[in-house]
Amino acid sequence: MPKSRSVCREFPNVSKFLEEKLTRRRKEMKLSQTSLAEKAGLTRNCIQQMECHEHLPLPSTMFRLLNALEFSEEESAQFWAEIDEAYNLDRVLQEDATETSIV
Repeated sequence: MPKSRSVCREFPNVSKFLEEKLTRRRKEMKLSQTSLAEKAGLTRNCIQQMECHEHLPLPSTMFRLLNALEFSEEESAQFWAEIDEAYNLDRVLQEDATETSIV
């Protein structure tokens, strides 16, 4: 049975943000998913599922990824502010969808 990409449907802004920030950074650093996973103390499957929009990483996982991807303190602070904005946009989308389905 194929896996649902519901994370991308439910959290499109967060999914796009993670792809733009984390996946792009991994590729710029020329790291494979396996190398990043080892550097962050995660599994390759965790990285793969995040990059394929199958799940959103926990905040603790994101901290590990930011460290492994060598984000500076300034970049990390900006990351958290921007992911919060993306999450808030997704919450508005979810609320609008709920209101539309009730009507």
